[in-house]
Amino acid sequence: MPAATYTRAFDPLRLRYLDSPVPAWLRAGGEALRDWLPATWRRQLAAGPRRLWMQVLGPTLRLERELDGHREPLGMVDAEEHELLGMLHARLSTDGATTHWLLLEPGQVLRRVLTLPLAAEARLRDVLAHEIDRQTPFTPDQVAFEARVLERDTTARQLRAELLVWPKAAIEATLARLGPLAASLAGVDVRGEDGAPLGVNMLPPARRHVAVDSARQWHLLLAAGAFVALVAAMLLIRGNRADAVASLEAQVAASEVEVREVRRLRNALVARNDAANFLARARAAQPTMLELLAELTSRIPDDTSLEKLAVADGKIVLIGQSQRAPALVALLQDSALIKSPALAGAVQKDPRTGLDRFNLTAVVAGSAADTPPAAPGTAP
Repeated sequence: MPAATYTRAFDPLRLRYLDSPVPAWLRAGGEALRDWLPATWRRQLAAGPRRLWMQVLGPTLRLERELDGHREPLGMVDAEEHELLGMLHARLSTDGATTHWLLLEPGQVLRRVLTLPLAAEARLRDVLAHEIDRQTPFTPDQVAFEARVLERDTTARQLRAELLVWPKAAIEATLARLGPLAASLAGVDVRGEDGAPLGVNMLPPARRHVAVDSARQWHLLLAAGAFVALVAAMLLIRGNRADAVASLEAQVAASEVEVREVRRLRNALVARNDAANFLARARAAQPTMLELLAELTSRIPDDTSLEKLAVADGKIVLIGQSQRAPALVALLQDSALIKSPALAGAVQKDPRTGLDRFNLTAVVAGSAADTPPAAPGTAP
């Protein structure tokens, strides 16, 4: 697809952009940013194109140099001296950064101002090409023409456009006056009422010389290399950051595993410690077997004999014979180590020995059996 087709495809977007306040905002923002830059940087950013302007004034050729938007005269050359023009062309051709332009007087071209619908701007050149027959005495194939927008009225949806027409016969005659310098022309502009060029190019595209600026090419290559290096550095930094994040995530995952293992071991240690403390507290809260035996020995009278002594789960069972079996309960009630003594069943006299056979139960003080049962509805 030709480049012109691409340009036309984006014309609606370009027109919407021009009608919006975005260009003014960008200009204001750019000016504000430039004010913050050093003076040398501002001069570099404000640098404009370098052009050599040529103007045919009768038998002479006037030369002007434009640098950073400022024009200054260089001198006058006799247009009839073709040898001198050839030497000048050879000298100017060595400067590839400067483009050569011809400046026409306003009377050398035909200019017509037209009012068109705003939608015509997208195909302004094609629209004005059909106006050449009506506005000038020439046909489109007899002239080179350009179109430029003078004013946009978005409220009325209209624009003022100017049609500039340069007959091809005048083109050939003017270029013949330049001699060898015509081959190096990059464009032809028209001087406006204020003396500044209008900003159009009346030279047919086939006759335009494209200057090759080697320094500009090197600058572009250096800029492209710097951009590639910047992208590579950013990708490298991103890769390093990604590797660091992956390594950190792996360390965090390993630390989490270690933390879980430490937590598990700590919980197991706490559980064992609690169990050991519970047993120690349980042992400290209730008397030992030796203390129980000493307590029973001191409180049971000598006329009592025991056939069985059992201690299990904090419960004490005494089975034996005594001359005063009912009195055993009272003897054991005052003990600090034995709680809740009671006779189990009736006391019976043994016919063989004549003593009372008894079955006495009690609980060890401080044991689980000594804890009173919780009331119904009470939380444990």
